[in-house]
Amino acid sequence: MKKLFKSFLHNISLLKRGFGPYKKQIAVLTLVGFLSGLLEGVGANALIPLFSFITGDGAGGEDFVSRSIERVFGFVGVDFTLTYLLFFIAALFILKAMVLFIGSYIQYKIAYGYEKRVRTELFEKSLRSTWGYLLNQKIGHLEKILSVEVRYVMRLLETVSSLVLILTSLLVFLAIAFNISIQTTSIALATGIVVMIVFQPLINKIRKITREVASRGRDIAHFVNENVLGMKTIKAMSVTSPVSLVGESNFEALRLLQIRRSLLSNAFGSFFQPFGVVFVLVLFAVSYKTSTFSLPAFIAIVYLIQRIFTQVHGFQTHTQTIFGMLPYLENVLSYQEHVVQNQEQDEGSKPFRFEKTFSFNNISFGYKADKNVLSNISFQIAKGSFIGLIGPSGAGKTTIVDLVLRLFKPNSGDILVDGISISEIDLHEFRKKVGYVSQDLHLINDTVANNIRFFDDAITDAKIQEAAKQANIQDTITSLPNGFDSIVGERGVQFSAGQRQRIVIARVLARNPRFLILDEATSALDNESEKKIQEVIENLKGKITVLVIAHRLGTVMNCDELLVLDRGEIIEKGKPKDLLANEQAYFYKMYNIRE
Repeated sequence: MKKLFKSFLHNISLLKRGFGPYKKQIAVLTLVGFLSGLLEGVGANALIPLFSFITGDGAGGEDFVSRSIERVFGFVGVDFTLTYLLFFIAALFILKAMVLFIGSYIQYKIAYGYEKRVRTELFEKSLRSTWGYLLNQKIGHLEKILSVEVRYVMRLLETVSSLVLILTSLLVFLAIAFNISIQTTSIALATGIVVMIVFQPLINKIRKITREVASRGRDIAHFVNENVLGMKTIKAMSVTSPVSLVGESNFEALRLLQIRRSLLSNAFGSFFQPFGVVFVLVLFAVSYKTSTFSLPAFIAIVYLIQRIFTQVHGFQTHTQTIFGMLPYLENVLSYQEHVVQNQEQDEGSKPFRFEKTFSFNNISFGYKADKNVLSNISFQIAKGSFIGLIGPSGAGKTTIVDLVLRLFKPNSGDILVDGISISEIDLHEFRKKVGYVSQDLHLINDTVANNIRFFDDAITDAKIQEAAKQANIQDTITSLPNGFDSIVGERGVQFSAGQRQRIVIARVLARNPRFLILDEATSALDNESEKKIQEVIENLKGKITVLVIAHRLGTVMNCDELLVLDRGEIIEKGKPKDLLANEQAYFYKMYNIRE
């Protein structure tokens, strides 16, 4: 019992955390439920005088509601006759339908408003979260949260809203049923409570299975996303069948869980309808033999009991649904909490001015506290210079880029622009002025122009064409039938790797960066494409500052200064020709190995 009570309090706490902002709307729904229940309940109670007219017993009905109906007729000056009573009952049920329609409007407005608000908030918070947090998220996790789990939570809110309507209507039906017969209503209520207690273990089982369904769904989303991205490798290595079998195994496990959940969820509904019929038949058999039996009153009480049982069934079904969907609410709230805790902090307010030097001063950094990736790194980049950075895999080259982009903060030391710490510079302005082109190109399935503009409406068509010319890609684009309006395809599939690279460079140049970073920009390109990228870099020399991280030494042979990184330390720096003159230099050895 104690465990059950704790679970109940935990669930209430979850619902309050998730749906707290909607207290007022839920209060309005409570009023709607009360009004609809009252209108239907009074209409049902009016069956007593109605059937009394039909059976020839006069305008019978000694209960409070029946007498009140008769008084209302007298108050408005309308004869209490069969015809007017029929109109009265019809009006009550029409009003009830109108009230329920208003309730449905409020209910859907709440639910879909929640879905839009939470999706927007989580998506924006995810975009603004730290890079370290995003790196630790499974592929497809955010997609499943936003597209699947938020939808389930929206349905949960919709179900909670419906439950409010059901509970208020149930209370009104009970009150009116007690008004007609305390004994019969008490028996019906007690029976309903017993049925709910009997089916409580079933609810717990459904909740457990739903958690398993949610967990399995997340695993499948991750599996599918991971393997869609690696489809080329899967085909090339001829492991299509094994991957397919793993997928089938996951899908089968999910299917079995969903079947179990559906069967258990429908078990109560399948049992409830015949149980209700049997209960009414037994009730009639017992009541008919009593001296106080009244057919009009029995018809009214049976209608109300049927509605009470329907509401109890609805309560049970909605409770099952709520328990079943609570794991999704837990997941969304958990992600919401973590993503809020991992927001990028921008404490800078100074403008970005790069007139002299960009420098690393004694920088150390490690992804784990006990292991440094970079150790006491120091170097300077003069404005307008072309700097090359090379080193073996795992040396820390990309980590330097991440620190420059302010995706991570150094554990010690400082990064300065003209003597000012980059942490003091406004983050948005800083990233606007530092252009970045990675090896992993990101192109959207849209036009070439929109890929260069990339959500920045301030970039004009003229600027797009100028940037394309700077990136040595304009002739390729204009030769296409639709020019800059040509669709690049999914991940730029309509273009070669080199063309995609230059489109991305054009995207960066269209923003007039002061500092351009090319991270392994030529490593996956053929010689001709690499040469065109080198031409772009040569044309930019002296105009903007360029930092090139490269495996291909040819890309950095014309740089003003070359930094050689190994095991988190700069082991050499100087002009490429000077380093080549030293047979002991790492660069000399690497150059000759490549040659």
